[in-house]
Amino acid sequence: MVRGPLGRAGRRAIALSAAWAACVPVADVDAPDVRSPNCQARYDFPDDGDPATAALPVVENELLVQYMPGVDVNSRSAAYADADAAPIDEIGELNLVRLRIAPGTQDRTAGQLWAHALFEAIHKNYVFELQRVPNDPDYAAQPYLPRIRAPEAWDLAIGSARVVIAVVDSGVDRTHPDLTDKVIDGWNVPAGHADFGDDNGHGTFVAGVAAAMSDNGTGVTGMAWAGPVLAVRVSDEFGRATARDVAAGILWAVNHGAKVINVSFAPLWSNTLVQSAATHAWQRGAVVVISAGNGSGLASAAGYEQALFVGALDGADKLTPFSDRGPFVDLVAPGTAIYSTAPGGGYRAADGTSFAAPIVSGTLALAWSVNPDLRPITIVQTLLDSARDLGSPGLDDTFAGGAVDAYAAVRAASETTLSTDTQPPLLRVTAPAAGATLSGKARVTATAVDEWGVADVVLAIDGIPFASDDRTPYEFLINTATFSAGPHELSLVATDSSGNVSIQQHIRVTFGAGGTSGSSGRGTMISFRSPAAGTTVTGDVLLQATVSDADGLATVEWWIDGQPVFTAAISGASSGVSYLWRVSGSENGPHVISLRVLDATGTLQSANLPLTRR
Repeated sequence: MVRGPLGRAGRRAIALSAAWAACVPVADVDAPDVRSPNCQARYDFPDDGDPATAALPVVENELLVQYMPGVDVNSRSAAYADADAAPIDEIGELNLVRLRIAPGTQDRTAGQLWAHALFEAIHKNYVFELQRVPNDPDYAAQPYLPRIRAPEAWDLAIGSARVVIAVVDSGVDRTHPDLTDKVIDGWNVPAGHADFGDDNGHGTFVAGVAAAMSDNGTGVTGMAWAGPVLAVRVSDEFGRATARDVAAGILWAVNHGAKVINVSFAPLWSNTLVQSAATHAWQRGAVVVISAGNGSGLASAAGYEQALFVGALDGADKLTPFSDRGPFVDLVAPGTAIYSTAPGGGYRAADGTSFAAPIVSGTLALAWSVNPDLRPITIVQTLLDSARDLGSPGLDDTFAGGAVDAYAAVRAASETTLSTDTQPPLLRVTAPAAGATLSGKARVTATAVDEWGVADVVLAIDGIPFASDDRTPYEFLINTATFSAGPHELSLVATDSSGNVSIQQHIRVTFGAGGTSGSSGRGTMISFRSPAAGTTVTGDVLLQATVSDADGLATVEWWIDGQPVFTAAISGASSGVSYLWRVSGSENGPHVISLRVLDATGTLQSANLPLTRR
């Protein structure tokens, strides 16, 4: 299904145009978007272009910023200080920092931050509501299951322990008799601890719809009988969750093995932060399923290709009066008189797109269980192709791609042949031009396309990995003042989701006067302690090094074969650092371990350690 959502480049161009029409840019040909920090033009938040999003409540004393790959911590800190903003926390996978600001200053502060040209996006921290409409609490049947041919699907599959379902919601009551053996792990994102108990009830209900214990003579039947559940609490007791916490919940689920991630909040169809998290999940082999919303409206948003949006049907296969609709919706599923688990061991019925979404999530888990090696793009297309068409033939704004059909989806997945992807991404560097002279904060941009999806693009400077970007458009910001003046080589390479690597693109440029007199970060000393260079390794290997810098240390990054694998904050003038490399996940042959250290002045230094896997 092709939806063609507005890409990051388009959103950034809109934000630039809206926020800076009246501002005069700093004269720097290598960083044309850099603006005077004194420019006080109003910043128009791109997500506010959607009326439903603009009407949402926000956390008044917070902003969310996504910095561009390559921006050092000192530059960011200076920008925060200039705007009277203080960092609260960071989500490294999204280059996302949550800032505390004075209430009522969001527009002004966003404008001041954007003036520094270090950020690819600035967001309000929108607050979303769980999507439910309570109904008859004594309703004790599940008539929607035969309508989607679930019994026939269970003759083919009941799920698998390999296909974990995450419920990103209000928590889950893991003591419920129909859930106690299904919940394998969980986290409370707002509180930052492992108590994911549900004092709202919504998440417990959603978990039961997707994967309640089944064929056990008790209670209700879930869609994926054998599918384990991750309980990720992102809301307060009233069912309210911020965009930051929803995104963080998706990332926690991915990092803990989820293949299917259910998010029953709305309206998320235009939220670019949640889209970033869904894209991250997609690139790591997981699919996010999102409720369409209960606003009864027609939205013009296109949604985003890395998630499935689900609308709700009534018992007569008509769209419910409460279900939102529009081109962003992918599928519809039953959403009235859904009977499921309630906290405290009980059961009840409810209506809402919140409960149509986990029907699709459970169906997705069933289909994936019969062919778990399918890529996200393939399993999603299988679900869409097997849907039962309703209304006008083909796609429409009422029934989207049709009603989910569990039996047809599982059967189609079982008959799908896993194709071998040997085609590398097509990479093209769009800026700078070969031979260009760069100074100040210089921008490097590239395009990369691949049939199965690009995992990331990595920029190296003089052969040393500098930064990676996993979201299009691929942009990097180089502070040339931290490098020596003179000739340098920029190298970019793209990797797809199958591990195919593009042809490396090399560009010779010159960093202008004003750079350091030596290589980047000459004051930082990096000494690998173990294993020794050239060692042949196997199993799990503890990589150890000592780093020191008289100016103080800020961050350390471990890279393996040009791919970032771990980042941590460090402090002081000297520190021991380590990383456990699970060698079994790498191919036999030579590998290069890189350690990148950023000191307190924003200067970068890297060192390489060659090893061989046997």
